[in-house]
Amino acid sequence: MRRLLLLLLLLLLPALSQAQITQRDWALQLIDSLGWSFGLPEKPTDADYTQMLGGSRVYRIEAEETHQRADRVAVMKFATFGPFSGEGWLSGSKDRSLAQLKFNLPHSGRYRISARVRLAEHHLIFGTRDFRMSGGDQFTDVKVGFVELQAGPQAAILQLQPNGSIDYFELAAEPFGPIMPEGGWQFDAELTAEVVARTTVQALNLQRNLPKAEKVTRLEAESLPLAEGSRLYTDKNKGEASAGGYVRIGAAPLAFNFSVDSNRGEVVDLVLRAASSRPVRVKIPDRLETRLQFGPRFEDRLLGTFFVPPTGMDVEVMLPAGAAIDLLELHPRRADNADLGRLVGLDVTKVSLPRDLNNLSALIYRLKEIR
Repeated sequence: MRRLLLLLLLLLLPALSQAQITQRDWALQLIDSLGWSFGLPEKPTDADYTQMLGGSRVYRIEAEETHQRADRVAVMKFATFGPFSGEGWLSGSKDRSLAQLKFNLPHSGRYRISARVRLAEHHLIFGTRDFRMSGGDQFTDVKVGFVELQAGPQAAILQLQPNGSIDYFELAAEPFGPIMPEGGWQFDAELTAEVVARTTVQALNLQRNLPKAEKVTRLEAESLPLAEGSRLYTDKNKGEASAGGYVRIGAAPLAFNFSVDSNRGEVVDLVLRAASSRPVRVKIPDRLETRLQFGPRFEDRLLGTFFVPPTGMDVEVMLPAGAAIDLLELHPRRADNADLGRLVGLDVTKVSLPRDLNNLSALIYRLKEIR
């Protein structure tokens, strides 16, 4: 039924006048063209569309909200066993208890499972995959394992040992980058050519093909507050440092947080310069989680090309012991409305929205695998 409604929307778009087409109409068409409509619940809301296009793939499944009425478990709300999230937690009986946790998963992917449980030897079962979860006498955060899941309705079987408890389990996969107008979705607002061009580029991850601009911004590691366990160096043992200095990590891993706020609203290539014998982890919320290999001397690594939101964004670099970091470099790309439109074959000054939307939807459908 959901697929039929989306198909009817596509067929009706040419009959709508430009003033009748909203951002919601286009968001639905984007979701369908990308093949994501199976991840929508039966009665989707604007919040579901926002989550679907928001970039993050981290979903917390509250046990007390998703178990079934017939399950022989109880919802508790006291904090004797430690803090809990949501409105409560699920407690088993004096015997082994089974519960079926039903929820909707917006996106397919390989998910890392973690959970918050109390007591040992509980089981969380997805199809043929049986994961064990063991906590302590108090609620304990535990790593569970990895599972491949397809978007759509899910049913996980929870087996609690006598008197055991669970607060939630969490599914986390790598983000894919947000698809949204500048400033976020306003679903009731009239759709504009600028919104169409920007979100089409994001949907196909084409921003790396925008023309380069000349300005380069350098965020020097030595300009950040020097954390305990790190030291500033000015030698050339790691190679030439960009401003004559760099930071080296001591015996314990350290995180560096770069704030990208001078390039708000722009599209930038992010390049990290570091040296390390072990992988360096990089996280940009909703946009990137990766591990990078560097050599013993300074090397540049391209993190990717990103739309910087109007609020700016943070780049967290987790460096292992003994690593060195020089800077994060920002290379902007030209990304005005004409540049974005030209990249997807849309003249933003001469737009026939119904016809152009159908053409762009077909383009997204054909090229979605390049994301």
